[in-house]
Amino acid sequence: MAWDNTALERGLLPDLAMRGEGFTTAFHYAPGRAHTLLGGDFCDVVRGEDGSVHVVMGDVSGHGAAEAALGVHLRLAWHTAVLCGQNQLEQLRLLERILTDERAGEETYATVVSLVLPPDRRCLRMVSAGHPGFLHRHRGKMRWAEPRPGLPLGLFPGQGDWRESEMELSDGDGVVLFTDGLYEGRTPQGRLGEEGLLRLATRLTHLKTQAFVDALVHGVSLLAAPFGGLRDDVAVLHLACDEGAGA
Repeated sequence: MAWDNTALERGLLPDLAMRGEGFTTAFHYAPGRAHTLLGGDFCDVVRGEDGSVHVVMGDVSGHGAAEAALGVHLRLAWHTAVLCGQNQLEQLRLLERILTDERAGEETYATVVSLVLPPDRRCLRMVSAGHPGFLHRHRGKMRWAEPRPGLPLGLFPGQGDWRESEMELSDGDGVVLFTDGLYEGRTPQGRLGEEGLLRLATRLTHLKTQAFVDALVHGVSLLAAPFGGLRDDVAVLHLACDEGAGA
């Protein structure tokens, strides 16, 4: 039975290691609950027929099996919506409807960020529903980027104020999405926070995509180790534009 459960959970995890025309991905995913492969965090990447790249990162509030199952529902619904041609705002409205229909209690909500990388790789279209910002790697430097803010899904159903924003990209740029479990842990200096995560990431900008993700998670884990380590779900997804992608 335990083997069957593990096989089922593994089958519900997306394969996010991709390399396409003009982009490369790397990822890390670890649930906060012991003896499981799935948590309430979810992420996915879909390549459009026109060469665009669609990305989602989300975090369902709570840490139980019900939240993990809801995260799977939302990821699969988003994946289907992208394949059906829905735009980013339509996708969020669909995900909120599913969340409110499927959640066990009205207190459950989810933060989500949706990105679209067009075929020319020259910009990033972004919509955020209460999700944390992300890291932007640009010419050997690292900065914190914030999409236009919006309400989390399910917090006030039907009142979502989501709006698309856009960020320019250059050859070789990268964006690193994550859930708040990556920076909410305690460290000897207190809560790591966004500034602490940015400082750590800045020291790792010389690394390639997967090595960067691995080193970032390892570094955060070491800082949190004296206080019990990382206890929340953690998802990290690095999307990198290859050199010459927009040529």
